[in-house]
Amino acid sequence: MFRAAGVEARLEELPEGEDEFPGLGVRADAFDCDGRRVVALVPADRDTDPRKLGCARTRAVRAPDFPYSGAAVWMDTSLLGEETVWIEAGSPRHVLGVSPAQLLRLVHAQTSDLVVEG
Repeated sequence: MFRAAGVEARLEELPEGEDEFPGLGVRADAFDCDGRRVVALVPADRDTDPRKLGCARTRAVRAPDFPYSGAAVWMDTSLLGEETVWIEAGSPRHVLGVSPAQLLRLVHAQTSDLVVEG
């Protein structure tokens, strides 16, 4: 998928027992947002503020499989300043490093401030 889209990415396998990303990890939080599915890509160590999604009602749901087909995808603006961000790649031990700009393009995301302040 990445190669076909012209996206450069680096796949790594974490050592046994290791669960830390090699750099800034990205978490995909999904919500039912007034009847439509929304995926928020945020730093793994931060929480998504559902109020910032602009919906009257939100409910956490399971994120669709990557690349989040059928969902509106938003990326937190704080990720854009990173050279590389890391996402899980099929298992908790496999991670993929990619530039935020290429990830943004691949998942057709829009950007906004999405995280809880503080």
